[in-house]
Amino acid sequence: MKKLLFFLIFIFLVVCLFLNYMVFKSLVAQNFILSDYNKPTVSFDSINKMLPSIPDISITAMPLDVYRVSYLLLEGRVAETNKYVERAIKTNPHIHVGDYLNAKIQLYLNNTDSAYFYSKRAFFGWPKNLDHYNVYLDVLDVKKDTQSLIQAYNSLDTTLKKRPAYFNRFYTSFNKMKLSYLVKDYPDAINLNDFVLKGNWIRAFNFPNNQVIRDSSDTYTFIAGKLFNNDGLEFAYKIKQDSLFFYFSNNFNKPISSFKARYSEEYETLIFENVPLEDNMIQTQYYRKAN
Repeated sequence: MKKLLFFLIFIFLVVCLFLNYMVFKSLVAQNFILSDYNKPTVSFDSINKMLPSIPDISITAMPLDVYRVSYLLLEGRVAETNKYVERAIKTNPHIHVGDYLNAKIQLYLNNTDSAYFYSKRAFFGWPKNLDHYNVYLDVLDVKKDTQSLIQAYNSLDTTLKKRPAYFNRFYTSFNKMKLSYLVKDYPDAINLNDFVLKGNWIRAFNFPNNQVIRDSSDTYTFIAGKLFNNDGLEFAYKIKQDSLFFYFSNNFNKPISSFKARYSEEYETLIFENVPLEDNMIQTQYYRKAN
């Protein structure tokens, strides 16, 4: 009896050591893939050898076969992807991984309508997944579908909208599709005054034929010398000729920011020029009154 018990304990320990080793091997492979994913340097065969058969999911519950499919597509080995797509769906059928992978495959094959069908299901099925978001926007880029792009971004919760990976990608796609047609010339623009500035303003993009697209995640409220942004933070402002100066509410000694600001009556649009952004970038931004 003691020998049997000892043998069972020994087998149990061996199994535990084996599983721990496989988990460690998987984590090492995942860490490498995450660093290699955007600019791949190795082949599918190398990745396939790195990834163990168990466990078959990542630390975020994503089937590891997702990586295999991505590396296969990079090498044009589309015919080999079906097996891994089916395995990924079986591994976790609740996160729309099949829709995501089918969207990538159909997009690779230039089947835009099918890619749109799958990518939309993947995104709205699990919008918090950045890969789902990106593949959906990849398809919308091809379709040049600005309305769906705005809808996708506006459907994100506030937390996701604030993440650079989400809002940077949105504006990159938006720029590709529409900004070549954006109205940038406002010959009737005049300097601001408090009467014009007072009210709630929403980031807006004016296009020919009176088409306006609004981004409700970017807002300003101006009232009685005070400014409130979409985060609810309060600042003070002053208008000096053709420029706006912003201050902390309790300190008017030195502005924290400033830029040229004008108003177009024809387009009912605020024009903020040379707005400072991160990484020493500047941008012209446009706002319209909230309806």
